[in-house]
Amino acid sequence: MKLKIKFSIISLFILKLVISKPILKFNNNNQFKIIQFTDLHYGSEPVDDIDTIFSQVNILDYEKPDLVILSGDMVTGYEEQFEDDDRNYWKYWNVFTRPFVERNIPWAITFGNHDGEGALSTNEILKIDQTFNLSLSQSNPVEMHGIANYVLKISSSNSLKSEPASLVYIFDSSTKGCSKLDWGCVHQDQVDWFKNTSKSFNKTDSIAFVHIPPVEIIDLWNNYPVYGNYSETSCCFDNDYGDFVSSLVESGDVHGLYFGHDHENDFHGDYKGVDLGYGRKSGAGSYSSKKPLGARVFQLTESPFTLSTWIREEDGNIVSQVIHPPSEFDRKPLQCKMKDKYSKKELIAIKVIGGFLIFLGIVVVGLIGFFGFKHYKKFKKQTLEMQNLV
Repeated sequence: MKLKIKFSIISLFILKLVISKPILKFNNNNQFKIIQFTDLHYGSEPVDDIDTIFSQVNILDYEKPDLVILSGDMVTGYEEQFEDDDRNYWKYWNVFTRPFVERNIPWAITFGNHDGEGALSTNEILKIDQTFNLSLSQSNPVEMHGIANYVLKISSSNSLKSEPASLVYIFDSSTKGCSKLDWGCVHQDQVDWFKNTSKSFNKTDSIAFVHIPPVEIIDLWNNYPVYGNYSETSCCFDNDYGDFVSSLVESGDVHGLYFGHDHENDFHGDYKGVDLGYGRKSGAGSYSSKKPLGARVFQLTESPFTLSTWIREEDGNIVSQVIHPPSEFDRKPLQCKMKDKYSKKELIAIKVIGGFLIFLGIVVVGLIGFFGFKHYKKFKKQTLEMQNLV
């Protein structure tokens, strides 16, 4: 079955390469709108999927975006159906992209920590996504960590201008080797790619997306005014593997970096000139955000470049996010939360390793007992012999 699915992916992928992709462009009012859907988590429960698609459709119709960014965990890859049948990736990709296709809205993806936990790798999933004509998702332009690190160009409303008016950077944090129990991170080679790309585009005004939040989000909450809620400890990544956020700040062309992963958090704020912020959990699957489903919306203005953002909920409500000034009474430890939940594959690995260690322990104890008993018998015999001599 997996061989047939892979052949189908490759065939469709080649076919789609010859079909032109949508061109992103500021409209005649110098505006460009992006919606960020994050943590959709399709494939958890059927009733959750129904709620999620309903929310997607409503938000799209309220906002009418020019581009959708899917910032990771589109599917709950550790669910059994993704481990047992490759076709379920196709099934759910058709489900959650259908509202975009019906409205002719292009989209682009980055990966979360759960997308590739099933039968297909993130590379194979990316090829599925790229078979859709409206998908603008890309693979790495150069060798680096992750699969989907790339940049999208937004053309000027003035058709005489050949250079892009703005850029959208996509970073893939579905990487390993980030810590002892890691969620994923952005590595230094990805940061170096950004620096080179930014320089090649003459530091064009831009916005960026990733799935795992950087540790600076805690510093933002503790020391800067923010808007929104910090409702759960951040499962972020630290700076041991690359100077990610500091490079964005230093570059000066990235005006905002947005992410998901922590379902209950939705705050944002200015961090040294870069707006750092969570989206709103967009899917009903997995654990709840304890808030209505929604999405973060971004309005870009071409000249002069400006960026504004808000959260639109499934019922049409625009959230009025209350300002949270720095407070000594509400400071968070500057430390990312370690894993306390594991995928089925990880649990199997833990059980196998644990079982082996238990077996090894039993063998060691048995050997100690065996040789100890032999030594005891020898010692007892020598003692008796010495007593007889006396």
